Amino acid sequence: MRKLLLWLVMFLAFTMVHASSSDAIEVFISAGNSALLSTTGKVFRMNMTSGIVIYDNLNRVVQIGDVSITYDELSRVMQIGNVSINYDLSSRVIKIGNTAIAYDISNRLVKIGDAAITYDELSRVIKISGKTPENLRFATVPGRT
Repeated sequence: MRKLLLWLVMFLAFTMVHASSSDAIEVFISAGNSALLSTTGKVFRMNMTSGIVIYDNLNRVVQIGDVSITYDELSRVMQIGNVSINYDLSSRVIKIGNTAIAYDISNRLVKIGDAAITYDELSRVIKISGKTPENLRFATVPGRT
């Protein structure tokens, strides 16, 4: 019985840690260009309409169009153009510019500014109430946890 309980606790912990692996915040940059920023501060997708992309020697995007991106010593995005990114002690994005970002106990992104994100018991997004600021948007990959 103890082994079963231990296995169940480990399974739940694993599920909770990976529940938001597909969630991101899209940051609109300029001229229709945007970057998808993971909840741990990595640029993992760019949506481009025009402009150049420049990488540094660590293969990080440092410029999209005419907007520069800066990183800290942990390779987390610290600034996109004139928009600063702040992190909590767990290296989760908690603020983009003046917009607060919040997470639930399962490490799922639940708030971007005035927008509240609701999940079902399988960690699927089922509702977004309110609205994100004009320069930010919630992004996720459905069915992927």
